[in-house]
Amino acid sequence: MSLGGVIKRVFTKPDFVAAALVLGIAAAGMNFATDYLMLHFRKLPVPMRCSALDASDGIPSNLGKWVLVSTDKPLDADTEHVLGTDKYIQRRYVNSDIVGPDAIRHLTGLAGDDRDRQLNELMSQHPEAVIDMGIFYYTGFVDTVAHIPERCYIADGFDIKNSEIQHDQTVGTLPNGSPRKIDFSFLSFEDASGRNRMPTNVGYLFHVDGHYESSSLGVRRSLQSLTERYGYYAKVELKTLGTNGEGTSTQDQQKALAAMKDFLAALLPDVERIMPDWKALHEPGAKLPVDPH
Repeated sequence: MSLGGVIKRVFTKPDFVAAALVLGIAAAGMNFATDYLMLHFRKLPVPMRCSALDASDGIPSNLGKWVLVSTDKPLDADTEHVLGTDKYIQRRYVNSDIVGPDAIRHLTGLAGDDRDRQLNELMSQHPEAVIDMGIFYYTGFVDTVAHIPERCYIADGFDIKNSEIQHDQTVGTLPNGSPRKIDFSFLSFEDASGRNRMPTNVGYLFHVDGHYESSSLGVRRSLQSLTERYGYYAKVELKTLGTNGEGTSTQDQQKALAAMKDFLAALLPDVERIMPDWKALHEPGAKLPVDPH
Protein backbone atom coordinates (compact mmCIF):
# COMPACT_ATOMS: atom_id res chain seq x y z
CA MET A 1 0.00 0.00 0.00
CA SER A 2 1.29 3.46 -0.85
CA LEU A 3 2.05 6.08 1.77
CA GLY A 4 -0.94 8.09 0.67
CA GLY A 5 -3.16 5.09 1.08
CA VAL A 6 -1.88 4.43 4.59
CA ILE A 7 -2.49 8.05 5.61
CA LYS A 8 -5.99 7.98 4.10
CA ARG A 9 -6.80 4.78 5.93
CA VAL A 10 -5.63 6.20 9.29
CA PHE A 11 -7.55 9.42 8.83
CA THR A 12 -10.76 7.57 8.06
CA LYS A 13 -10.67 5.28 11.09
CA PRO A 14 -13.53 6.06 13.52
CA ASP A 15 -11.22 6.05 16.55
CA PHE A 16 -8.87 8.58 14.99
CA VAL A 17 -11.71 10.83 13.86
CA ALA A 18 -13.26 10.72 17.35
CA ALA A 19 -9.95 11.55 19.02
CA ALA A 20 -9.33 14.43 16.62
CA LEU A 21 -12.80 15.82 17.28
CA VAL A 22 -12.28 15.64 21.05
CA LEU A 23 -8.92 17.41 20.82
CA GLY A 24 -10.34 20.06 18.51
CA ILE A 25 -13.30 20.73 20.78
CA ALA A 26 -11.02 20.88 23.84
CA ALA A 27 -8.69 23.37 22.14
CA ALA A 28 -11.57 25.54 21.00
CA GLY A 29 -13.14 25.35 24.46
CA MET A 30 -9.89 26.37 26.14
CA ASN A 31 -9.44 29.32 23.78
CA PHE A 32 -13.03 30.39 24.37
CA ALA A 33 -12.69 30.08 28.14
CA THR A 34 -9.40 32.00 28.11
CA ASP A 35 -10.96 34.85 26.12
CA TYR A 36 -14.27 34.82 27.99
CA LEU A 37 -12.69 34.74 31.44
CA MET A 38 -9.87 37.11 30.35
CA LEU A 39 -7.14 34.76 31.56
CA HIS A 40 -3.49 35.68 31.00
CA PHE A 41 -0.83 32.98 30.87
CA ARG A 42 1.85 35.52 29.97
CA LYS A 43 2.43 38.90 31.60
CA LEU A 44 2.90 42.21 29.86
CA PRO A 45 5.95 44.15 31.04
CA VAL A 46 5.45 47.54 32.68
CA PRO A 47 8.17 50.20 33.05
CA MET A 48 9.05 51.98 36.27
CA ARG A 49 8.01 55.62 36.68
CA CYS A 50 11.60 56.86 36.54
CA SER A 51 14.17 57.03 33.76
CA ALA A 52 16.60 54.85 35.77
CA LEU A 53 17.09 53.83 39.39
CA ASP A 54 20.28 55.89 39.64
CA ALA A 55 18.92 58.88 37.69
CA SER A 56 17.86 62.19 39.18
CA ASP A 57 14.24 60.97 39.26
CA GLY A 58 15.23 57.61 40.75
CA ILE A 59 16.52 56.76 44.23
CA PRO A 60 17.96 59.89 45.92
CA SER A 61 21.50 60.20 47.20
CA ASN A 62 20.19 61.43 50.57
CA LEU A 63 17.52 59.41 52.35
CA GLY A 64 16.94 61.45 55.49
CA LYS A 65 19.89 60.80 57.77
CA TRP A 66 21.25 58.15 55.36
CA VAL A 67 23.80 59.59 52.93
CA LEU A 68 25.24 57.94 49.82
CA VAL A 69 29.01 57.38 50.05
CA SER A 70 29.56 55.05 47.09
CA THR A 71 29.68 55.63 43.33
CA ASP A 72 27.11 54.03 41.04
CA LYS A 73 28.82 51.58 38.71
CA PRO A 74 27.32 49.09 36.23
CA LEU A 75 28.15 45.43 36.55
CA ASP A 76 29.96 43.63 33.76
CA ALA A 77 27.86 42.10 30.97
CA ASP A 78 28.28 38.50 32.17
CA THR A 79 27.13 39.36 35.70
CA GLU A 80 24.16 41.30 34.33
CA HIS A 81 23.22 38.26 32.25
CA VAL A 82 23.26 36.04 35.33
CA LEU A 83 21.35 38.67 37.29
CA GLY A 84 18.63 38.65 34.65
CA THR A 85 18.07 42.41 34.52
CA ASP A 86 19.86 45.63 33.63
CA LYS A 87 17.55 47.66 35.85
CA TYR A 88 19.29 47.69 39.22
CA ILE A 89 21.17 49.84 41.67
CA GLN A 90 23.74 48.87 44.30
CA ARG A 91 24.80 51.49 46.83
CA ARG A 92 26.33 52.07 50.25
CA TYR A 93 24.73 54.55 52.64
CA VAL A 94 26.05 55.86 55.97
CA ASN A 95 24.01 57.13 58.92
CA SER A 96 25.08 60.76 59.39
CA ASP A 97 23.53 60.92 62.88
CA ILE A 98 25.98 58.27 64.06
CA VAL A 99 29.18 59.21 62.26
CA GLY A 100 28.64 62.98 62.03
CA PRO A 101 28.71 65.40 59.05
CA ASP A 102 32.49 65.85 59.12
CA ALA A 103 33.06 62.13 58.64
CA ILE A 104 30.51 62.08 55.80
CA ARG A 105 32.29 64.92 54.02
CA HIS A 106 35.61 63.13 54.50
CA LEU A 107 34.25 59.87 53.10
CA THR A 108 32.62 61.45 50.07
CA GLY A 109 35.87 63.25 49.33
CA LEU A 110 37.75 59.94 49.08
CA ALA A 111 37.80 57.46 46.22
CA GLY A 112 38.84 53.90 45.44
CA ASP A 113 40.93 52.00 47.98
CA ASP A 114 41.18 55.00 50.34
CA ARG A 115 37.40 55.18 50.67
CA ASP A 116 37.14 51.40 51.11
CA ARG A 117 39.71 51.43 53.92
CA GLN A 118 37.90 54.22 55.74
CA LEU A 119 34.54 52.47 55.34
CA ASN A 120 35.97 49.20 56.61
CA GLU A 121 37.29 50.99 59.68
CA LEU A 122 33.93 52.68 60.20
CA MET A 123 32.08 49.36 59.88
CA SER A 124 34.35 47.76 62.45
CA GLN A 125 33.40 50.49 64.93
CA HIS A 126 29.75 51.11 63.98
CA PRO A 127 28.43 48.31 61.74
CA GLU A 128 24.86 49.55 62.19
CA ALA A 129 25.88 52.90 60.64
CA VAL A 130 26.64 51.44 57.19
CA ILE A 131 24.04 49.75 54.97
CA ASP A 132 24.58 48.21 51.56
CA MET A 133 21.40 48.55 49.50
CA GLY A 134 20.40 46.84 46.28
CA ILE A 135 17.23 47.23 44.22
CA PHE A 136 16.63 44.92 41.26
CA TYR A 137 13.63 45.35 38.94
CA TYR A 138 12.00 42.60 36.86
CA THR A 139 8.90 42.72 34.68
CA GLY A 140 7.04 40.53 32.19
CA PHE A 141 7.85 37.25 33.99
CA VAL A 142 5.26 34.73 35.13
CA ASP A 143 6.75 33.14 38.21
CA THR A 144 10.55 33.42 38.08
CA VAL A 145 12.13 34.97 41.19
CA ALA A 146 15.88 35.26 40.80
CA HIS A 147 18.73 35.44 43.27
CA ILE A 148 17.34 35.43 46.78
CA PRO A 149 19.96 35.61 49.57
CA GLU A 150 19.22 32.11 50.89
CA ARG A 151 20.58 30.68 47.65
CA CYS A 152 23.28 33.20 46.79
CA TYR A 153 25.04 33.32 50.18
CA ILE A 154 25.03 29.55 50.60
CA ALA A 155 26.48 29.18 47.10
CA ASP A 156 29.20 31.66 48.13
CA GLY A 157 30.24 29.59 51.16
CA PHE A 158 28.11 31.02 53.98
CA ASP A 159 25.88 29.18 56.45
CA ILE A 160 22.52 30.49 57.61
CA LYS A 161 22.60 30.94 61.39
CA ASN A 162 19.24 32.66 61.71
CA SER A 163 16.29 33.10 59.37
CA GLU A 164 12.92 34.64 60.17
CA ILE A 165 10.13 36.80 58.83
CA GLN A 166 9.77 40.11 60.63
CA HIS A 167 6.00 40.40 60.70
CA ASP A 168 3.89 43.56 60.83
CA GLN A 169 6.80 45.97 61.17
CA THR A 170 6.07 49.71 61.20
CA VAL A 171 8.46 51.54 58.85
CA GLY A 172 7.50 55.17 58.50
CA THR A 173 4.14 56.41 57.27
CA LEU A 174 2.12 56.25 54.08
CA PRO A 175 1.17 59.44 52.16
CA ASN A 176 -2.15 59.52 54.02
CA GLY A 177 -0.32 59.60 57.36
CA SER A 178 -1.16 56.06 58.44
CA PRO A 179 1.65 53.70 59.56
CA ARG A 180 3.33 51.68 56.83
CA LYS A 181 3.08 48.05 57.96
CA ILE A 182 5.24 45.50 56.16
CA ASP A 183 6.75 42.05 56.55
CA PHE A 184 10.33 41.40 55.49
CA SER A 185 12.79 38.52 55.60
CA PHE A 186 15.79 38.80 57.93
CA LEU A 187 18.76 36.41 57.88
CA SER A 188 22.16 36.14 59.54
CA PHE A 189 25.05 34.40 57.78
CA GLU A 190 28.46 33.19 58.96
CA ASP A 191 31.39 32.25 56.77
CA ALA A 192 31.81 28.50 56.30
CA SER A 193 34.49 28.67 53.62
CA GLY A 194 37.49 29.18 55.90
CA ARG A 195 38.22 32.60 54.38
CA ASN A 196 37.48 34.37 57.66
CA ARG A 197 34.92 36.73 56.15
CA MET A 198 32.82 38.94 58.40
CA PRO A 199 29.39 37.75 59.57
CA THR A 200 26.58 39.33 57.60
CA ASN A 201 22.98 40.31 58.33
CA VAL A 202 20.59 40.60 55.39
CA GLY A 203 17.06 41.94 55.14
CA TYR A 204 14.94 41.86 52.00
CA LEU A 205 11.42 42.26 50.66
CA PHE A 206 9.67 42.67 47.33
CA HIS A 207 7.39 45.29 45.83
CA VAL A 208 5.20 43.22 43.49
CA ASP A 209 2.08 44.17 41.55
CA GLY A 210 1.37 47.16 43.79
CA HIS A 211 2.02 45.60 47.21
CA TYR A 212 4.80 44.17 49.39
CA GLU A 213 5.78 40.54 49.88
CA SER A 214 8.39 39.16 52.28
CA SER A 215 9.35 36.02 50.32
CA SER A 216 9.79 34.68 46.81
CA LEU A 217 6.80 32.38 47.34
CA GLY A 218 4.55 35.40 47.85
CA VAL A 219 5.92 36.97 44.65
CA ARG A 220 5.23 33.81 42.68
CA ARG A 221 1.69 33.63 43.98
CA SER A 222 1.07 37.18 42.77
CA LEU A 223 2.65 36.64 39.36
CA GLN A 224 0.77 33.38 38.79
CA SER A 225 -2.65 35.06 38.94
CA LEU A 226 -4.30 34.12 35.63
CA THR A 227 -6.67 37.08 35.78
CA GLU A 228 -3.84 39.63 35.90
CA ARG A 229 -2.58 41.11 32.64
CA TYR A 230 0.59 42.80 33.89
CA GLY A 231 3.41 41.65 36.14
CA TYR A 232 6.47 43.16 37.83
CA TYR A 233 8.49 42.92 41.02
CA ALA A 234 11.40 44.75 42.60
CA LYS A 235 13.64 43.09 45.17
CA VAL A 236 14.91 45.47 47.85
CA GLU A 237 17.89 43.99 49.72
CA LEU A 238 19.84 45.46 52.65
CA LYS A 239 23.06 44.24 54.25
CA THR A 240 25.07 45.09 57.36
CA LEU A 241 28.27 43.45 58.57
CA GLY A 242 28.93 42.05 62.04
CA THR A 243 32.03 42.70 64.11
CA ASN A 244 34.63 40.32 65.54
CA GLY A 245 32.62 37.19 64.93
CA GLU A 246 29.52 38.66 66.57
CA GLY A 247 27.43 38.75 63.41
CA THR A 248 24.86 36.28 64.68
CA SER A 249 24.67 37.46 68.27
CA THR A 250 21.32 38.71 69.54
CA GLN A 251 22.71 42.18 70.18
CA ASP A 252 24.18 42.45 66.70
CA GLN A 253 20.94 41.27 65.11
CA GLN A 254 18.88 43.79 67.04
CA LYS A 255 21.19 46.62 65.97
CA ALA A 256 21.00 45.46 62.35
CA LEU A 257 17.20 45.18 62.49
CA ALA A 258 16.83 48.65 63.97
CA ALA A 259 19.12 50.13 61.30
CA MET A 260 17.26 48.35 58.49
CA LYS A 261 13.85 49.47 59.72
CA ASP A 262 15.09 53.06 59.96
CA PHE A 263 16.57 52.85 56.46
CA LEU A 264 13.40 51.31 54.99
CA ALA A 265 11.30 54.09 56.51
CA ALA A 266 13.39 56.56 54.52
CA LEU A 267 13.69 54.46 51.35
CA LEU A 268 10.24 52.97 50.72
CA PRO A 269 8.43 56.24 49.89
CA ASP A 270 10.79 56.61 46.93
CA VAL A 271 10.39 52.94 45.99
CA GLU A 272 6.62 53.43 45.92
CA ARG A 273 7.01 56.64 43.92
CA ILE A 274 8.97 55.00 41.08
CA MET A 275 7.20 51.64 40.88
CA PRO A 276 4.39 51.29 38.29
CA ASP A 277 1.12 52.91 39.33
CA TRP A 278 -0.78 49.66 39.79
CA LYS A 279 -4.12 51.30 40.46
CA ALA A 280 -3.89 53.55 37.40
CA LEU A 281 -3.00 50.58 35.18
CA HIS A 282 -6.35 48.99 36.00
CA GLU A 283 -8.58 52.01 35.54
CA PRO A 284 -11.03 51.87 32.59
CA GLY A 285 -9.31 52.90 29.38
CA ALA A 286 -5.86 52.90 30.93
CA LYS A 287 -2.98 52.59 28.49
CA LEU A 288 0.34 50.93 29.14
CA PRO A 289 2.92 53.66 29.91
CA VAL A 290 5.76 54.14 27.46
CA ASP A 291 9.16 52.85 28.58
CA PRO A 292 11.45 55.92 28.88
CA HIS A 293 14.29 53.84 27.42
